[in-house]
Amino acid sequence: MSCNDATELPLVCVIYGLAIQSGLNTLMTTVPQFFHSQTSPKAPLFLAIVTCAFSLLIMADSSMYIPNHFADERMCSVLYMAEGVFYQGFLLVFDTFILVKTYTITRENKVFLAFMTTALLYRLAAAVADLILSGGVWDDASGSCAYSQNGEAMFHYAGADLACDVLATAGSLAMLVSGKFGGVWDLIGQLSMENVIRSSLTLALNSVLMYLGQLPTVSFKVLSIAWAIQNTVLLYLMNLEHVYKLQRVAWVNKHRDSRTHSWIKPTSFSLRASQQPGKESLTQDK
Repeated sequence: MSCNDATELPLVCVIYGLAIQSGLNTLMTTVPQFFHSQTSPKAPLFLAIVTCAFSLLIMADSSMYIPNHFADERMCSVLYMAEGVFYQGFLLVFDTFILVKTYTITRENKVFLAFMTTALLYRLAAAVADLILSGGVWDDASGSCAYSQNGEAMFHYAGADLACDVLATAGSLAMLVSGKFGGVWDLIGQLSMENVIRSSLTLALNSVLMYLGQLPTVSFKVLSIAWAIQNTVLLYLMNLEHVYKLQRVAWVNKHRDSRTHSWIKPTSFSLRASQQPGKESLTQDK
């Protein structure tokens, strides 16, 4: 193991460890909700399924780093192929989640549906291309398993992720400025704001990955750290849907109640004309 390996390996393992820990915490809170949704029609079944699938795939991908790092010649390509399936899988689930959520926010707009379908098909094609063109190769000189990342394939799948992020951000912003609901105080407004924040962060993250993929001199060690950070950030962003769900609904309901009470609350003071002509006095209602 080289000096660079001694530095890179612990750092990447710590980052991936954070992703695995967060994934386990998510499953511990989501799995009971999944079983509860079988008896409650109002429970978010779609969200529970997507979150479980995303967490399992991202944990599997994060767990593959050590086996890939020490793989022998016989298992080199097999392990990296499995890791590639897990990696592309959780990215597809994440893109599908943010776009379906935005589609719901736009009240099932047909134009958005057409753009969403096109973006997801492009993302799926880019994932298949990366699985075919990239993978593990055995390096006889160093006697170790190395990963060969096809730059063009990475450009396309990162670009497809960017397209999904831009589409989700644009759809959410369009609803925010449309005036078709109660603004940011409305539940749809809160969902739109969350989508804008989530999509903007992933847009910045995928832009960095797309840039790194086009650098001819970028090393696999740098890509490994970038991918580990991507796993952890995306998992935390997905968990925002659960962490803030109860607070969001309670806050929206509280604001709605306060607005309702402000309309029905009797006026405490009224301006009345006094008995004497030409004079007015401010008297309190009894």
